[in-house]
Amino acid sequence: MEVRVVSRSERELVLEIYGEDHTLGNLLAKEAIRHPGVEYAAYRVPHPLKNMFEFTIIVKPGYTVESILRDIVDGLKNSLAELRRLVEEKVVE
Repeated sequence: MEVRVVSRSERELVLEIYGEDHTLGNLLAKEAIRHPGVEYAAYRVPHPLKNMFEFTIIVKPGYTVESILRDIVDGLKNSLAELRRLVEEKVVE
């Protein structure tokens, strides 16, 4: 995975994430939208033959992009850890 900053301002960040597809893009966007400090979040795949997506996030005034991005990633990590725990508990014996 490679991440490139396309643009950045006080409240907006646009990233290109290489080596990933809709799966990670959708997870990031959905988790971001749930955050109370996020005004807008979306991802797009500019070309179906390229293995990359563009992620855009705009935060509300009073929030920082960096702290919200950390919250989003931590939230995904916690959700996936809980899913893993449940799968191991219910399926793997």
